[in-house]
Amino acid sequence: MSISSKIFQVRDYRGATIEDLDVRPAISINPTTPIEDAIEISFEHEFDFLPVIHESNRKLLGVLNVQELKDKAETKNNGLNPITKNYMLWFNQKARQNYDLEHQENSEPKKTPVYSTIYKPGGTKKYSVLTPLTPLEDLAAFFNSGNYFAIITNGRGDFVYGVATPEDLTKFETSRPKL
Repeated sequence: MSISSKIFQVRDYRGATIEDLDVRPAISINPTTPIEDAIEISFEHEFDFLPVIHESNRKLLGVLNVQELKDKAETKNNGLNPITKNYMLWFNQKARQNYDLEHQENSEPKKTPVYSTIYKPGGTKKYSVLTPLTPLEDLAAFFNSGNYFAIITNGRGDFVYGVATPEDLTKFETSRPKL
């Protein structure tokens, strides 16, 4: 699930930052969101990645790669319940275990509005903080280190602005004249 080779050459982006990419606001879903709804939301907003947040505490739990779901078309025949938690990339396996324990009762989970504040994941895992003011050179290095998407947050990591992909950076590069 990572990029195998460097896709961006070292270059000078002339002071441009992630903000210059014009990344659209994040659209979030919950682990209990039906896959069909997630695909529909993704299609309507033209996103390949959807951040997945907890219904009650709005912590960032992971991400759903909708394009991968469409490519594999496995959601109907693999025997898993067709909800997001069975197909998403969890950032922390402990969070997944805790989430599963919380939802073992057959209570109806709350739905979080699509446009919600998202809180940073807990735990001791090190995350690279990427903000709208992060230089594009840093974003290119982030993608070159094997990451295939970047969640853009404020400096504290408790509000998600959007998700950037290598395609966003490539689009920016091709739209700007070379020196």
